[in-house]
Amino acid sequence: MSREDPQLRVRLPIELKEKIEESSKSNNRSMNAEIVQRLEGSFFSEPTADEIISAKDALIVVNRAKEELTNIIFKRTFAEINQKIRIGHTSFSIELNDLDLEGLNEDDFVSVFEPTFSRLEELGYVVCENTWDVAGFLIEIPSEIAQSKMSS
Repeated sequence: MSREDPQLRVRLPIELKEKIEESSKSNNRSMNAEIVQRLEGSFFSEPTADEIISAKDALIVVNRAKEELTNIIFKRTFAEINQKIRIGHTSFSIELNDLDLEGLNEDDFVSVFEPTFSRLEELGYVVCENTWDVAGFLIEIPSEIAQSKMSS
């Protein structure tokens, strides 16, 4: 993009502007670049009903969607943890019903969670076994960590 590209003034609700600012910082982009990338992605990923899409192009859309799912799960998880620790919680329920994960095959299902689960493990959290499914999952601060911090 260059300075000669057309400019457009847009009014945004403050909450949306703040989300764009956060997202642009986390993606190491300017706010303008973040907005352009998201708009381009929305037009690319939402073909009109009369478009015929090749299998190759469909796979591109699918892979972008999986990347976006991975980012959503990661951000939602750490937002929930950050919110709940401030009010004293040591376990966190991450709700994912709205993401419609039922259609993912087993390998894709595991791969969209892997970055989040790896980071949780690095930070000392535990994803509770038997709680992980298409509806979400449960995370806990291990009791030995919670007990040692309380006795300090």
